[in-house]
Amino acid sequence: MPRKRRTRKTSTSFQWSHILQSQRFRRIAAGLLLLGIVAGILQFTAPIRLREPLIWRIPLDKQTRDTHRKQLQALFPWYTIWYWLALFTPLRPGHYELRPGDNCMHVWNRLRKGLQTPIRFYLRPHRSPGQLAAALGQVLAYDSSTWMATFRHFPWEEKGFNSYTWPLLFLPDVYEVYWTISPQRLIEKMEDNYHRFWNEERQKKAYALGLTPIEIGILASIVEQESYRVSERPLIASVYLNRLRLGMPLQADPTVIYAWGNFSVNRVTHKMLEIDSPYNTYKRRGLPPGPVGIPSIESIEAVLNYTPSAYLYFCARPDGSGYHDFSESYQEHLRKARSYQRALERWLAQKK
Repeated sequence: MPRKRRTRKTSTSFQWSHILQSQRFRRIAAGLLLLGIVAGILQFTAPIRLREPLIWRIPLDKQTRDTHRKQLQALFPWYTIWYWLALFTPLRPGHYELRPGDNCMHVWNRLRKGLQTPIRFYLRPHRSPGQLAAALGQVLAYDSSTWMATFRHFPWEEKGFNSYTWPLLFLPDVYEVYWTISPQRLIEKMEDNYHRFWNEERQKKAYALGLTPIEIGILASIVEQESYRVSERPLIASVYLNRLRLGMPLQADPTVIYAWGNFSVNRVTHKMLEIDSPYNTYKRRGLPPGPVGIPSIESIEAVLNYTPSAYLYFCARPDGSGYHDFSESYQEHLRKARSYQRALERWLAQKK
């Protein structure tokens, strides 16, 4: 019996030794090794499955993010590990720009770590906090209600503003940010840009006019709404600066429209002039407590670099050009205003 067992063991060992030394086995082993090497290389070199560039935004809400999982999995070839990892790996919210030929591993690392592509957007002048919140909600991840809540509860005093003046911090400009930027972080970015804009030179011009940068912004917001003709804004600014120096009421229609709360109004009525509001510059002297909209850079520059004049009045030209006629006396202003009124009545009659 012992001799038979030794014989079987010797026989089995001989068979395995023979198999391992056979050329067929070596070919199979070499083939499997080569296949493994190729498969390993493919894991790190395979491109994603895209035919055209893709802008992909993974939202902040976790439940909504999970609905993007199939789309994520479809980016990767089935034979890569990234295809299978996409089944259960948590997705990071963000804005991602992908191109045909991008490497699977690199794309996976970007999505897993949340390495977003920055976005650029132009923040244009807006008339109200609601419009500003809606605009930010359209271009950034947080919705408009989140932005409005931030505007209401943010400690603006820490930034040198108050509940009336804070919109001036949002200077119209082109900004580059991450799509998921938080409201707090965006406000900090706006603050940095605001202080860069209000450099020493511009501050000196403001103080030479007897105004602070915030007061310049408030006046610029009025000038902004008075005319879409940028070339005449320095002269309009001159009118209001002259009125401020003389202690005259500004009597600016944009402030009444802002107090009324309806920005579709084209003509200010006598009823609107009676509204009791700190923004009604027909009833209150000086500047309103805050801007009547976010002024453009051009309007701020128009106030800082106003055209010196003795004008105290202006009204729209009757030719419908969008430009204004300026006057030094009230009598001259009334004559030009009547001419405009007659032209307006003719135009309204033709529309009927």
